[in-house]
Amino acid sequence: MTKTPSYCCTHLECKRVPLAFSKEGLSCPHGHHFPLLPGTKVPVFARQPENANEYARKNAAEIHDNALRWVFATFKEEETTLRKNLVTRLALTPGMKILVTGAGAGNDLPYLMDALEGQGQIYLQDIATEMLLAAVHRYEPESKGGISLHFSASDATHLPFVDSSFDAAYHFGGINLFPDIQKGIAEMNRVVKAEGKIVFGDEGIAPWLKETEYGRMLIRNNPLYACDAPLRQLPDSARNVKLSWELSNCFYVIEFTVSPHQPAIDIDVPHLGSRGGSIRTRYFGQLEGVDPALRDKVFNEADRRGKSRVEYLESLLRAGISCEDL
Repeated sequence: MTKTPSYCCTHLECKRVPLAFSKEGLSCPHGHHFPLLPGTKVPVFARQPENANEYARKNAAEIHDNALRWVFATFKEEETTLRKNLVTRLALTPGMKILVTGAGAGNDLPYLMDALEGQGQIYLQDIATEMLLAAVHRYEPESKGGISLHFSASDATHLPFVDSSFDAAYHFGGINLFPDIQKGIAEMNRVVKAEGKIVFGDEGIAPWLKETEYGRMLIRNNPLYACDAPLRQLPDSARNVKLSWELSNCFYVIEFTVSPHQPAIDIDVPHLGSRGGSIRTRYFGQLEGVDPALRDKVFNEADRRGKSRVEYLESLLRAGISCEDL
């Protein structure tokens, strides 16, 4: 059974209020309206200007398909093998709700549908409407039975979904071109439920190959191969992070699990040894600098008394401040 798609308003003041569907498009209670692409049920939240780049031109999907054939021929790998491998990392089960960002012409859709075994929902977004329309025409007829497909023209760095909407998120190819890669990753992280998986990747030669002739040839051919895997842009909630390189070590792939918690550490476990203290005192308890000679005398006196430096310093400070001040 096809389910009604769920979107929210992307205007900040609306705080992601749910949208209502009509024949003309989607509307929020505060008067914001999002039209449909002509002749489709695809809502438009954002779109690229016409001819902004190769993905916004007519026949963009055909151009992209030609580029893909070059990639798989050059790196001597079967497209089916790679895409199945990547989708497997999402650990999908029947009935899940999946988000694909930068979906393009929907090349990963058959493998996602197979992994869901005929039961589930797949949301596909792209800001390039020419590419997205190709995906709609190729795959929307398959939005039937136990699989429902929902397409939207939207900005991957400002997704039209409430928090924790999806069981998993997937992206392959295009994240290097995001205006803000960190925000794009953060948005996937925001809309995926706790313990859900996120898998994404794009061009980026493995670091040990960049300065070789192999790497220089590829970077000269396409500067995007010089991109680094954006590990520093991952959110604090990323757990079980894995980084690999595919297609002859020329495409990075990052996968991680979404955690609802910050890393669990006890910052009050005392250090043994002459310095003493804890993570908390060493980070939050910094004082102003003192005369180096005085510092050395304090450290020597702490050693003579058999105390850690922190313990002795704290005793001196307490003794020097009245109980009322404390």
